[in-house]
Amino acid sequence: MPTKFEVYKDAAEKYRFRLRAGNGEIIATGEAYEQHASCLKGIKSVQKNCNSEVEDLTIVGDRISNPKYQLLTDESGKFRFNLKAANGEIIAQSEGYETKEACMNGIEAVKKSCDAEIEDQTITETTNEKATETQPSAKPAAELKVSVAIEAPEKIVFVGKKMPMDYVLAIITGLSTSKGITLKARGQAITTAVDSAEITRRRFLKDLKINKISIGTEQMPPREGETKPRAVSTIEIVLTKG
Repeated sequence: MPTKFEVYKDAAEKYRFRLRAGNGEIIATGEAYEQHASCLKGIKSVQKNCNSEVEDLTIVGDRISNPKYQLLTDESGKFRFNLKAANGEIIAQSEGYETKEACMNGIEAVKKSCDAEIEDQTITETTNEKATETQPSAKPAAELKVSVAIEAPEKIVFVGKKMPMDYVLAIITGLSTSKGITLKARGQAITTAVDSAEITRRRFLKDLKINKISIGTEQMPPREGETKPRAVSTIEIVLTKG
C-alpha cells in the first residue's frame, strides 16, 4: 500500500491530516483545523515544502531559514521533527523516535511523499450522515435488514502501537456522536484492536455489539535488505450501539 495523506475528524470534530506509510505507521501529523478547506491547504503546504533542508537542533551548528525541518529532542529524550513553512508556522510534526537515525528516516519518508495521494475519510462520513437523514421513516422495521450506519460506520479508528485504553477512549468518544465505529489494524496491532473492543464492551458500554469482523491479508513493501513483499494480516471490527 503506498504512502498517503489521510484527512479525518478528531474527537473534537475538528479536521486533521496525517501522513501514513505503506506499512501503516504514521510518519507525521498536522494541527487541528476548523475548516475542511484549511486542512487540505495544510496538506498542500507540506507537499510544497517537503524537500526543505534539515536543521539539527541537537548539535551546535549554523541555523537555516524557513522553510525547513527542525530535528530536536523532547522532554523524554526522544527525537522528533517539525516541518516549518516559509512563515515559520509548524505544518507537520512527528511522533517520538528512540534514535536520531530513525527520526532522519522519518524526514526522508516525508520527502519521498511529496506527491502522495489524499484519502479524505470525512467525505465518507458526510455521505453516511446524509443517507441516514434521507432514509424513509415509514418503512416497516421488518424490511430493514441492516441500518446505513452499520453498513458503513461513520467513524474509523486506526489501531497502532498505543495502549488499548487509548483506543477505548477513541471508541467511546466516537460512539458519542455515531451509532457505529470500525477498528482497523494490521499485524501485531490486531491483538490491541481485539483487546480494545473487549475492554470497551465489558467495562464501559454494556450495550456495545460486535456487528462484524473481517480478516484479510495485505501485501506490504519489503523491509530494508529484503527483496520480496511481505504478507501482513489485517482485521476490521465493526462495533455498534444498542
